[in-house]
Amino acid sequence: MRRRLLRSTLAIALVAVVVLGLPLGVVGTALLHQRADMRLERRADTVALRVARAESAGTPLTTALVADLLPKDQAVRVTMDHRRITLGTLPTGAVTSVTSGDGGPLRATLVAPAAVRGDDVGSVWAAIAGLAVLALGAAVALATVQSRRLAAPLEELSRRVERVGEPSYDDRPVAGNVPEIDRVQVALNDADGRLADLIRREREFTANASHQLRTPLTGLRMRIEEIRALAQAPAMTVEADAALTQVDRLVTTIEHLETAARHRDDEPGRIDVGSLIAEHVETGRWRSRFDDAGRDLLVLADGRTDGRADPETVRQVLDVLLQNALQHGSGRVRVRTSSEGGFVRLRVADDGRLEGPHAAVIFARGVGAGSGIGLTVARELARRDGGDLLLVGTAPTTFEALFPAGRPV
Repeated sequence: MRRRLLRSTLAIALVAVVVLGLPLGVVGTALLHQRADMRLERRADTVALRVARAESAGTPLTTALVADLLPKDQAVRVTMDHRRITLGTLPTGAVTSVTSGDGGPLRATLVAPAAVRGDDVGSVWAAIAGLAVLALGAAVALATVQSRRLAAPLEELSRRVERVGEPSYDDRPVAGNVPEIDRVQVALNDADGRLADLIRREREFTANASHQLRTPLTGLRMRIEEIRALAQAPAMTVEADAALTQVDRLVTTIEHLETAARHRDDEPGRIDVGSLIAEHVETGRWRSRFDDAGRDLLVLADGRTDGRADPETVRQVLDVLLQNALQHGSGRVRVRTSSEGGFVRLRVADDGRLEGPHAAVIFARGVGAGSGIGLTVARELARRDGGDLLLVGTAPTTFEALFPAGRPV
């Protein structure tokens, strides 16, 4: 910002110097030329008067008569009674001539080098150039002071903006003595207060929701364990075990989302994404759900797929993509994992087509027939682990989740 202020102020000063200095120099040059012409004209008048007196007295008209009035490089042409006499030495090169303004029968034309009209012009332009340099120097000095006065509080304000919503945010006024900056500081303080209150309420809601959900889940687990203990048929035991697995999975999901919301997660460990996905498809009963819907679910893995990701993040992203394919897609669903370009890629594709505006805003909240947050949450979870979730094809519909690759565990 300081450089921009300096450059802009210097440009304005330069324009002002050019706009004012050039006309001043032109006018000064014209005045010097006019003064030189008047000086030559007065000398021509003096020469004409002296020649007229000499002619009346019968004195011979020689150069010595006007030698004190003519420098070596100047001459005078005297015209009288149809006679023309040249006194002095005519200059060579460019010349200027001035005729006496006597108006009588005798006229004296002074011939001098053209340079005599510009003897002082260089001094005028040198003075203007010196004043221009002084003006530009003063402008730079003032711009430096002004830029420091404006930039320092703005730079401090920008640093504080980066900490809005954090405990280290400094709400003290910026010492800038600039009303506009002070008003921005007040607005930032208000925004920080609102953000702090919003974060507090969201964290309280997250903690309350987690606590309130754990209590009924604990009771549900106890009831299912009692049902399993009272089960007499093997099929009932199997179903009870499956229900317990889903309850445990729901508790794990709640804890994982709570950790993600509070940003208390550690660096993800190394996992075999392909093996985890193949296992989750079976334990999460996804294959049976697709079988019940009369659709095929194909799971493939291209070589080793070791990556850095939280296992629960991978499971939840896969759940969202499979639920989306089951609810909104059609035909066979293909789940393929591969390692390429520094990422483990989880690709889920079905035979459906994604058309209309949903293709452009598919990850925005509220889009879709359901709650409209599944894909949004899945993308946020993937990005929290250093990956991403992308829509890579619309015909057929294909989503790809990326997780950072890692060495084999």
